[in-house]
Amino acid sequence: MANEICPVCEMEISKFSLDSIQGVDIHDTCRELFYKNPEKYGAETVDEERKEIAEQRTKQQEEKSVYIKGGIDVKSFDMPFGDMVMFMVKWAIASIPAFIILTIIGAIIVAIFGSLFF
Repeated sequence: MANEICPVCEMEISKFSLDSIQGVDIHDTCRELFYKNPEKYGAETVDEERKEIAEQRTKQQEEKSVYIKGGIDVKSFDMPFGDMVMFMVKWAIASIPAFIILTIIGAIIVAIFGSLFF
């Protein structure tokens, strides 16, 4: 199994993404393309029902990737506590340059108005 190549995408297959269909080793993500034309990749022709299922899955994936005009409203999401803490720490560290910039802008404004009134 070392250095097997997927006949569908012609990339190396790892043991974690291996899917064997009709004796042909392919990536599990290449399954739909394989079912569309199995004889091209060295397998027997599958029944029409499987071809229809593969086409429906492909169509559903294409529909999901379409841009949503109205936007998306996120109501809620779950995040583990440790990940939330790390996010907040990174957010705090990222805000330091913003505070520095705001301090410089504030000092410039105070210097301008201070020189006008004193």
